Amino acid sequence: MIEYLWSRSVWQASCFFLIANVLIFAVSVSLCWAMGVAFKKRRVFDRWEPLRGIEAVAAGAAVGLNAAVSVAGWCFWKEGWIEVRQAGPVAFLVDLLFMTLAMDFGMYVFHRLAHVRLIYPWLHSFHHHHETTNPISLFVLHPAEVIGFGGLMIGFLLLYPMSFAGLMGYLGLNVLFGTIGHSGVEPFPAVFSRIPFLKNLGTSTFHAEHHESQHYNFGFYTLIWDKLFNTLDPDYDRRFRQIP
Repeated sequence: MIEYLWSRSVWQASCFFLIANVLIFAVSVSLCWAMGVAFKKRRVFDRWEPLRGIEAVAAGAAVGLNAAVSVAGWCFWKEGWIEVRQAGPVAFLVDLLFMTLAMDFGMYVFHRLAHVRLIYPWLHSFHHHHETTNPISLFVLHPAEVIGFGGLMIGFLLLYPMSFAGLMGYLGLNVLFGTIGHSGVEPFPAVFSRIPFLKNLGTSTFHAEHHESQHYNFGFYTLIWDKLFNTLDPDYDRRFRQIP
């Protein structure tokens, strides 16, 4: 894959990343719908948010912008500003963990800034039109927000020489956690709340509470930063455990 991407022209790379992001969108929406069916007895919200035309357009735009951000990252890589290396299993796990935690912190900070009173109305309020969620909610974002999140990832890669396997693993986790967080059902069992590592994972309940109360739960993959900065919904543990 690395050799293939290296040998592509800008036009070929643009087509590749556009197709890849369309497929990611299709997989995410399909997985979200499938979880809604499989876990219909474990709903966090009692219904899915209705699908609106403007939000479908925004989701399509987000797919296109994600592709554009990917092309920008590809250009930085071709210019030698981003290093992508080969790595063994241990380095893969280290890279995956480090990037996940670093991006989780960066996205926590970005997300809290998006809720600042002067910024929220023109940037993040569009996403919060979804008081509940539906299968495309992950992609219903203001264009500046899509570029901002993509810029965070490029910024990380400019600073840290990431392994290809670790990068692919992170991108997979990013889509998975985003899909779970907006699925409106809770696939994680209540026993997770009693297991030291697993109880700190970001769950669908965790993100659903953010859509209900915008002052809590700003993290994405973990609860670590919300616990550290005292922004975790005090009712989270009880609500997560009580889902049947």
